Amino acid sequence: MKFTLTLSRWHKVAERTNAALKECEARVKAAYTNTTVSSWNKDGVEEKAADIARRAAQDLMLVEAGTRAVETIRATLAIRNAELGIAGRLAQVEGAKRRASLYKAVIEGQKPDMVRAQSVQNLPEQVNQSDWLSRRSALVVTLQTADRDLLEDLREKFSLEQSRAVRALDEIADLNRERIEIEVPKEVIEIARLAA
Repeated sequence: MKFTLTLSRWHKVAERTNAALKECEARVKAAYTNTTVSSWNKDGVEEKAADIARRAAQDLMLVEAGTRAVETIRATLAIRNAELGIAGRLAQVEGAKRRASLYKAVIEGQKPDMVRAQSVQNLPEQVNQSDWLSRRSALVVTLQTADRDLLEDLREKFSLEQSRAVRALDEIADLNRERIEIEVPKEVIEIARLAA
């Protein structure tokens, strides 16, 4: 049966179908590899085994049809996503977010106790510390290597990269509203939770 859904909805259908197929796969494996019976419980075991095998065979056929349906959905989505340039936009989002993250780390990493390089000469060489040995140890300071101009530039770049990422994500969301038609086997419609 053919269904016409948005790209984003087809992604959800593939996810739901895969989740249901995992349960089917577990039942198939259990039925064919881990069905046990107590030696004292022999009554009706042939009928029970036949019923387990019948249900496992149905699940096996459903897994086969379902995995083919997911393959079709994903392949169709991949082609359409490529035509629309969604992968390229996702790469833009990733790059923008990565740059923004670096800028944010540098900006937020500035601390009031940082010392400019030209001020280091005015610091004492050693300081007393109260530890269990009452040792004297060298004073360690964190240098402030980012100047005001750089930090202001990074703030502007951070804002710009955030805007780029949001804009690209909005474009992707708009593109994912496009509708495409895909045929889904009737035996998979229920686990995909598609209305017939």
